[in-house]
Amino acid sequence: MKKVKLKQKLLWTVAAVLAVAAVILRPVSGMRFSAVLCLCAGLYIALFALLDAFSGESVPAKCAKWVMLIAFCAGLAFFCFLEAKVISGARGDGAAHDVSCVVVLGAGVEGVQPSLMLSRRLDVALAYIADKPEVPVIVSGSQGEGELISEAECMARYLSARGIAEERIWKEERATSTRTNLTESLAVMDERKVDTIAPFAVVTSDYHIARTRYIAGEIGITDTQMLTVPSSLPQGVYYSVLTVNYYIREAFALANEMLLGLDLDL
Repeated sequence: MKKVKLKQKLLWTVAAVLAVAAVILRPVSGMRFSAVLCLCAGLYIALFALLDAFSGESVPAKCAKWVMLIAFCAGLAFFCFLEAKVISGARGDGAAHDVSCVVVLGAGVEGVQPSLMLSRRLDVALAYIADKPEVPVIVSGSQGEGELISEAECMARYLSARGIAEERIWKEERATSTRTNLTESLAVMDERKVDTIAPFAVVTSDYHIARTRYIAGEIGITDTQMLTVPSSLPQGVYYSVLTVNYYIREAFALANEMLLGLDLDL
């Protein structure tokens, strides 16, 4: 009996801790998904605790508890599989190659300024094209909620202010997701008659590369056609926590893409 009470106390304590974590994380920039994940996990554990409390007397409750346990184990195994793909895919392969153009994938804009994630991508793009003076840059991204200008316009201003000639910067302002970033950028390349013999490079965040490559394969872009150039967050405890948050979030985004065909930038 004491073991049962101890288990119940532990389950409710974990559920409460997760609920508190969700409240704390919710207002932190970049941590909204982790807050939602903590809340969902807390609700799951609370429901499991309720079923566990009645499983001794109720056969349906016992069956439901086992269904939840099996679903959790299967979900955890699938998450580990996806996370391994995200982590193993977080590498670049474009640094030593000649490319026809460079595509910078959009991220959040805060008013008219690039978010931390977007500015990191742009800084990596600047370093990448430093020895490629003739290579054009496609900046891809539409105007999202809370953004005063499009992501493409924000990126164009950022690059122009740092010495990149405006004629080298091609704005693509229709894309609303990773898939449309790629398809619309390909359309720009076609309109501008970009040489299709040399590959093009895509600059995006390290955690995002695996999903970008998966989507590229879905729309017919081969590994030799598209090279990847990763950006990462700065060093520091806060940025390390934020990086872990993004890597976890990306596994769920990849699951959406693979299972439902939903290209969601969570």
